[in-house]
This record gives sequence, structure tokens and C-alpha cells, in this order.
Amino acid sequence: MHGRLKVKTTAEQQEAKRKEREKKLTLYKAATGKIFAKRERNELDQEMLDLTSELLSVNQDFYTLWNIRRDIFQAWLTSKTPEELQKAFSNELYFLEQCLQMQPKSYGTWHQRCWVMTKMPEPSWDRELRLCSRFLDVDERNFHCWDYRRFVVHHFGVSSENELEFATTKISSNFSNFSSWHYRSKLLPLVYPDESQPTGVKEEILQKEFELVQNAFFTDPSDQSAWFYHKWLLGKAQKDIAILHVFVDCKHSRILVSFTKPIQIYGVLITAW
Repeated sequence: MHGRLKVKTTAEQQEAKRKEREKKLTLYKAATGKIFAKRERNELDQEMLDLTSELLSVNQDFYTLWNIRRDIFQAWLTSKTPEELQKAFSNELYFLEQCLQMQPKSYGTWHQRCWVMTKMPEPSWDRELRLCSRFLDVDERNFHCWDYRRFVVHHFGVSSENELEFATTKISSNFSNFSSWHYRSKLLPLVYPDESQPTGVKEEILQKEFELVQNAFFTDPSDQSAWFYHKWLLGKAQKDIAILHVFVDCKHSRILVSFTKPIQIYGVLITAW
């Protein structure tokens, strides 16, 4: 009827979407071709960086493009001033943050961020620590972010005590968090060491940990993360020494034996066959 907007049918909508996908695919292929052509000519310039940005903005799992970006920055390390490098790396961190907001569990993006921080003239580790906290507020079980946080903590020199407090906060907000419990198991032996215990943690601290994990059981008895931590507290996460394989080599008159963990023979530590 006159004066009314035409409503597209399902078939028309599907055809429109198909054409839109084809258009995007054509542009994607063209950009990819141009990138690899420039790479063949060793043109590691700003245009190349911009082209890879366009594609990585829609596909963060194109790992080759991250390698190309590192090649570009690596070339700039010897051709740009420290001030120019600082600006270029700062822009890269901003771009990476945008990518992580779209895909917070992208291996390539987190790896690129680690690389940039080790090459940047004046990295701000404090800012990166705050960034980790923001991303973990959104998803406290993002193990990519937990790994990156450990990387930042190592370079920034954050104390184990502070990190233990952070892990406690995350566990308190959500018991179902493998990463937080695991991080806690690594921090406790550093903060409260006791080599006489199987877990390497002081007895009085272990008792408090049992109380904490029991609260998790009561909250959600079916959640596995707390039960795994409970197993660690009992000291049973350590493998018992046992024989895995035995290989008899009659030709050379020898026997090869593999064990579940390193063993000592006559005071010599054996870590392999």
C-alpha cells in the first residue's frame, strides 16, 4: 500500500545477508593479499600495520598477522627514537585492549600484549595490573587474564601477600573459580612456607584453608574447583612414586624404567628414563 514501508521477507533478508557476507569476504581477501604482498617486499611500514589492524579487528585468531606486527615493531626498534617507540607501543596497547574487549580469551592478543610490554621503553606495569583487575571483574574465570596477571606481577614485583589477598577476594565473590584456587595453591607456600608439610604450608594456615573450602562445599557441593583444592590441601595432589613403563632391551643388555615423578638413586636425581 502507498505510504507504508515495505517489510522484507525472510528470503529477502537471507539474500541481503548473503550479499553482505560476500562483500566482507571479498574485502577481507583483498586486504590479506595486499598484506602478504607487502611482506614479500619486506615493506614493514605504517600501512602494513594499519592493514593488519583492519583484519585483526574482526579476527583476532589470525596468528600470522600478530607475527607480522611484531616484525614491524622489531624493525622500528632500530629506526625510531625512544619517544616514537613509546608512542607506537602505547597505540598498540590501546589497540590490543580494544581487541580484548571483543574477544577476551584470544591467545594471540594476550601474547602480543606480553611481547609489547617487554619491548616498550617505559612500560606501565601498574596500569597493566589495573587492566587485569578490570577484566577479571567481568569474568573472574578468564584463565588467559590470570596468566597475564602472573606475568605482570613477576615484572612489577607485586608481593605474594598482596596477590594472596587478591585471590581471596575473587574466591569470596565466586567459589566456582579454578584459576583463583590454583593461584592460591601457588601463593600459600610462598607466604606461609613449611617444608615439613606435603603442601609446603604451615599447619595452622592449612586449618583455615579447610574452613574456607568447606564453605565452598556448602555453597555449591557439585562444583569441582573447590574439591580439587581440597585434594591439594590433603597433600594427595602429589603423585605417589610408581613405575609407569618398563622396557627390556635384550640386544644391548639393559632395562629402561620410567616413573611417575623424579627419583633419587644413590643421591643422584633422576628426572627422565
